Amino acid sequence: MQTRETHSEKVGLPGSPAGRVVDLTHVLLPGKEQYTLEVSRRNERHGPEGDIMSTVYLWSHVGTHVEAPLHFLAAGGDTASIALDRLMGPAIVLDVRHKGVSEPIDTAELQAAGPVEVGDRVLLMTGRQGQYRTSQSHDRPYVTEDAMRWLVEDRRIACLGTDSSGFEVRGVSHYPNHRLLTSAGVPVLECLTNLTELRSQRVYLIALPWPVVGLDACPVRAVAIEPEA
Repeated sequence: MQTRETHSEKVGLPGSPAGRVVDLTHVLLPGKEQYTLEVSRRNERHGPEGDIMSTVYLWSHVGTHVEAPLHFLAAGGDTASIALDRLMGPAIVLDVRHKGVSEPIDTAELQAAGPVEVGDRVLLMTGRQGQYRTSQSHDRPYVTEDAMRWLVEDRRIACLGTDSSGFEVRGVSHYPNHRLLTSAGVPVLECLTNLTELRSQRVYLIALPWPVVGLDACPVRAVAIEPEA
């Protein structure tokens, strides 16, 4: 996939760096997504000008998206409750592309992949972006329960993202990683793209959700800003 990126001398957000901006968001194709997306016209334009409006029907987990605690917990917060700084701030990219399908990623492997600081936004680069919108979209490694506990309880991460479809432990029915993340109020970013195009391990992440009351997840426009040297 061609990288969609822009370059900027200055980014007008408090505390954000100036630098190379890389789009981490898959382009959505109505009618071709694994999770439904349909776009239709509410009115037609006659001629080269004139207002139109669209009707959009979608599943909340379509494309590059964020999951709020409500996705798993009945009493969890919705997308409107996610604090902005959870999904906007310093992030670290951990390269775990050597892990195979259904292989575990343990605590030692996360620690070896890079220094995760307390409060970081952590992005796992599994190299699965090319599997998006294919029958292999869910073929991925997973984070062990102990490793997830370390991220959530020791590192107290702000959010967790991946270029695959998820993190959950394979072969279990009690969803330990979902429980750990949502109980701590940690939002999840799934189906990112272009992590492999980043030149720096540390970036400034922006991936803001729709503030919709009662919504468990929604598409985001995720970008990474690579600080200037």
